[in-house]
Amino acid sequence: MKRKLKFFFMNPRDKYLATRQIPWKLSLQILKVFLVTTQLWIFAEYRYAHVNYYSDQTVAFEHFFIKDWDQVREVHAYPPSTGRLALYTKGDFYEFVDFAVATYRGIEDQALEPLFKNSSFVLCAEELKHVNITNKLMMSISNDMKTTCLTLDNDALIDFNNTMSWFSDANYTINWYALERVKIRFNLTSIAFHSLGPDPSPDCFQFRVHIDLENAKHDGQMPINLINTPVRLQCPGQSQVISTNYTRCVVLLNLVVVFCSISSLILCLRALLRAQLLKHEADLFFRRHYGWSLTVNEKLEFLNLWYVMICTNDILIILGSIIKQLIETKSLIGDMWDMCSLLLGTGNLLVWFGLLRYLGFFKTYNVLILTMKGAAPNMLRFLICASFIYIGFVFAGWVILGPYHFKFESIMSTSECLFSLINGDDMFATFKSIPKDRAFTVWVYSRIYLYSFICLFIYVVLSLFISIIMDTYEIIKNCYERGFPADRLEQFYCTSQFDFNSGRYQGESVFARVWTLVKTRMPPRNGYEEIN
Repeated sequence: MKRKLKFFFMNPRDKYLATRQIPWKLSLQILKVFLVTTQLWIFAEYRYAHVNYYSDQTVAFEHFFIKDWDQVREVHAYPPSTGRLALYTKGDFYEFVDFAVATYRGIEDQALEPLFKNSSFVLCAEELKHVNITNKLMMSISNDMKTTCLTLDNDALIDFNNTMSWFSDANYTINWYALERVKIRFNLTSIAFHSLGPDPSPDCFQFRVHIDLENAKHDGQMPINLINTPVRLQCPGQSQVISTNYTRCVVLLNLVVVFCSISSLILCLRALLRAQLLKHEADLFFRRHYGWSLTVNEKLEFLNLWYVMICTNDILIILGSIIKQLIETKSLIGDMWDMCSLLLGTGNLLVWFGLLRYLGFFKTYNVLILTMKGAAPNMLRFLICASFIYIGFVFAGWVILGPYHFKFESIMSTSECLFSLINGDDMFATFKSIPKDRAFTVWVYSRIYLYSFICLFIYVVLSLFISIIMDTYEIIKNCYERGFPADRLEQFYCTSQFDFNSGRYQGESVFARVWTLVKTRMPPRNGYEEIN
């Protein structure tokens, strides 16, 4: 038992000296880093090409279908350089719909790219069933909703004159007091000639364009929002993917990554299983021969969280590689790029994190890792306490400053603003964005609020947080100089007299360890107890 435990807690170098066997898990992790990173690099280039193509199409549709579109809105400036895009009069609404219908009718002739109409032009108005308001503010309002949809097919588009005539022919009149929102829907198809993946053949897309005019607040304006949802289609006449040397290399890389990840997953699962079997065997041994059992912390030493993380990233990479291969061979209809990027990106992140385990076998790097590990419980408890103060500031800022400051408009934006202030970002702009003339009381409160938050979290909370880490670092450094205190397990297996540098150590297989565990749990025969 001493020999088994001492071998279990060895690092890969000492295990290699003891068994003279190649450390396959270590070799696979190093190989996997290069393979997965190369695969992600190739995927990221094509992912960027897709997103860029989609965003360019959305900008083109905004120019096409939104009247008086200003290209300044295409730049996401901070703070925003323009106000909200909205309609303010009934005439603006009719002119907006006239412009959208006229553009959709002639899109095939006006567009620079190959764009083709793929549906009818549909306008749906959602209204309250009954609203009556007099100039004396007498009102009668029903909260029930009704939806009226009007459609223009290809023939009706040719005969279209204007929106008011269209509504009149359909016997529809807008009740502006009851109008909640207007939704415009139509589809367009196009072909992307530029390669968006390893396959050099063109891609066919359907663009589902939604234009929403929101009037639920009834505050005198109808904000305009255009949403473009691309859907990849199977191009007619394309029966197979064009194969080149590059595409074959990409396919081979995907297969190699999947094979390495499956091998790594199997090896790590086997190591986790053997560790749990050794834990139960050691616990039974100590209870029988020493009269004490393993504590919770001692049992956790048999659970290697590094292996758990490696298993997690292997599963993510396997799933992501399969989806990536299906996307690149155009076997999937639809957009799975986001899901694939989440799987591959998170898997690659965990792969690089996993290398920290092997750096920990060097003294210089191990100090950093042990410091983070030792400080984690105290940091977590400290963050829980600090979060209560932080949440209080978030709610107070959202409720009081939200109506006057665009950074505090929502719970999420308020939290992001305060977190940025902790890191010293954009402090002066946050102070100056609150108008003094509109609400003097709120302006005074904002000064007290911001000064208190900045002083408390930057000068107190952050300093205490750093001191927790530094105290742990000093403890770890002193332990390296004087030696780490040994626990019961280490005191037990360190007395093993076996020469692990001989290279003759032979570990048990999983099946042998299971049989040993079952055999030790069987009742002794003839009243005698078998001692291992």
